[in-house]
Amino acid sequence: MKLLKMRMFALALPLVTVATFAVPSQAFAGGSNDRFGTTGPAALPAGCFAQAIDTVISDFDAAVETWAGCLTDDYTLEFVFFPGGPSIVCPGPNCPIQTFSSRADLRAQFAGSNFQANGYLATQHQLSNVLVERLGALAVVSSVIQASHFKPDNSVDIFWGDYTATAARERQIWKIQREVITGTSFLNFAGVPVTN
Repeated sequence: MKLLKMRMFALALPLVTVATFAVPSQAFAGGSNDRFGTTGPAALPAGCFAQAIDTVISDFDAAVETWAGCLTDDYTLEFVFFPGGPSIVCPGPNCPIQTFSSRADLRAQFAGSNFQANGYLATQHQLSNVLVERLGALAVVSSVIQASHFKPDNSVDIFWGDYTATAARERQIWKIQREVITGTSFLNFAGVPVTN
């Protein structure tokens, strides 16, 4: 019975393309974003990151559109491979994406090219333990990421990391000015092969 449950679980995994995030809805004042169903500066970075990145494989243009609504014109991304380790900054000379039409296009290309290179069929990014600190005109949103990346061989690459987004208010809407993602752990989980 246990093996049957594991096989059913393994069969369901590749079908998942869900963005989830946990954001306290009453903790923040100022600005709202009904698109993600909560208010305050925490809603946009958490919701935008999870929704857009989990859309990029199935609908690249929709991911770009989502990011376009929540990134500033001077947006930057820093991906740090592990605490204190090397990093990639986009835009920048070491960014793998050098040609882009907008910061939203840059962000989608960065995620999409990485996912394509690894052969991922779908992803699921979850943000938890979301904290927001107001620093004058800016808000700094920090959280923990758990990202599952589903592969054709029925295995899952699981990434854990720290997510920090600096949000700036533009015309009463909080937009992401800078994201920093720092990897803390990685695991390839081999699922049970699906058989008839």
